[in-house]
Amino acid sequence: MRRMMCPRPLLLCLQGLLLGGFAQACPPPCQCYEGTKVFCSGEEIWGIPEGLPGNATQLFFVETSLAALGSGPLSNGSSLARLVFLNNPRLSLEAGAFGERASLTELEVSGSNLSALSSEAFGSLPQLRSLFLTFSALRALEPGFFHRTPGLQALHLQGNAIAALPPRIFSPLRELRALDLSHNPMAQLPDRLFHPLARLQVLKLSDIGLTRLPLGTFRPLRSLQELSLDRNALADLPPGAFSGLSHLRRLQLQHNALASLRPCIFACLPNLDSLNLEGNRLSALPAGLLRGTPNLSQLLAASNRLETLPAGIFSSLLQVQTIVLSHNRLAHLPTGAFRDLPSLTTLQLDHNHLTALAGDTFHNLTSLEVLGLAGNRLQALPPGIFDYNDYLLGVALKDNPWVCDCRLAPLASWIRNWSAPLNSQTFCASPDHLKGWALPALPQEQLVCLAAPGPADSSLSPGEAETARAPCTYRDPDGTVQLACDTAACHWLTVHLPPQGDWTGRGLAYESDWVLNSSCGTVRVSVAIRAEPGGTAREEEAVSPNPCSEP
Repeated sequence: MRRMMCPRPLLLCLQGLLLGGFAQACPPPCQCYEGTKVFCSGEEIWGIPEGLPGNATQLFFVETSLAALGSGPLSNGSSLARLVFLNNPRLSLEAGAFGERASLTELEVSGSNLSALSSEAFGSLPQLRSLFLTFSALRALEPGFFHRTPGLQALHLQGNAIAALPPRIFSPLRELRALDLSHNPMAQLPDRLFHPLARLQVLKLSDIGLTRLPLGTFRPLRSLQELSLDRNALADLPPGAFSGLSHLRRLQLQHNALASLRPCIFACLPNLDSLNLEGNRLSALPAGLLRGTPNLSQLLAASNRLETLPAGIFSSLLQVQTIVLSHNRLAHLPTGAFRDLPSLTTLQLDHNHLTALAGDTFHNLTSLEVLGLAGNRLQALPPGIFDYNDYLLGVALKDNPWVCDCRLAPLASWIRNWSAPLNSQTFCASPDHLKGWALPALPQEQLVCLAAPGPADSSLSPGEAETARAPCTYRDPDGTVQLACDTAACHWLTVHLPPQGDWTGRGLAYESDWVLNSSCGTVRVSVAIRAEPGGTAREEEAVSPNPCSEP
């Protein structure tokens, strides 16, 4: 059994709205406002207070000790249009509880005890348009339950304990526009349950334990605009599951057990605007899956098992604004995967297995504003990959193994200029001396690539030979200093010192710095040597690299 109580901030807000008018005389402990609204709240209320204004149009009972509500207490008040019971846990409704009320258009009972509810409680309510019986432990609806409320347009039964419904329970409700059966342990739907509901526009069947859909379940719902089937256990969608729903705009299928989809399952949904497939077990999407949904603006397929995308799967989505493919297993994207999507503003590819992207991957996305690439296996991005995305506000890049060398220089520059705050936690993974550096804070001159090693020269001294064999050798114009480095570190420093006289005293003996150049870039080297007792000299600080990008 589920029971949800309305949050106290909501109740206070409700009371605040009612307080907007000047309080009128009212039976304690109720309060009357604007002459027609009555708000009764408090555990000291055990029954319907006597003396309620006969001209009240809205009556609220919130968090009281009301118990069984029988016939009589609400008999007066021919003007009452809205009656609300919120969070009255002892409340139950007996036969004739609402009497004959021709004026009542909205009735809400939420957070109460309706486990044994009879249709006799409603008396005759010919003008009732909205009925909320929610989170109140309702276990069943008897056949004919709605015969006294044929004018209903909105019926909310979510959050109860309804395990089954009579097959023709909705037959009287020919005017119904919205039906919510969510959060009930129903498991299955009777055949032809929805057939009388030709005018239904919203149907919510979230979290009711569905494992299958009977063939043709929704076919009579020609006016349906929103269908929620999320948080069930659907492993398959039968052929033609959504046939005839040409007006459907929103389809919720997230958090089911779908492992595959038929290529034409959405073929007859020309007005579909939002499709949610998140949290299923999909390992692939059929190439033609979206050809019948040209007006789709939002596609959500995160948290599946997708390893790749078929070429052209999005080619018909000229109106799509949001595509979310986060938390899948995408290792690569087909050429032109997002080509010709002029309306796309948000693309989420984070937490996949992407190792590389083509330079033109996003070139056609002229409206793109938000891009997620975090949590992949990217080490670098091609230069100019975002050059055609003039409206791009930010790209999330953290949790990738970025190699911070010259290949990353264009991206690092772009991040500093356009997306620094969003990437404050985007760090270098290599080389070792830059590991842990945040990309927005990394000086551009640190991003260098080491040159390939040249041929050895046997005429050089051992130190010079070591320098010559290094992949990258830096020198000053006078030849005073040479620094040899490879991809891992700098290994050899040669300094030709000028004569320094007597080095036997204590104190600074020599200090200088140089800017060294090579084909790899530029570094700054500082050397400080101090004399030690006994005539030895100790090198205090040998090298302080500050490499620049390649020319």
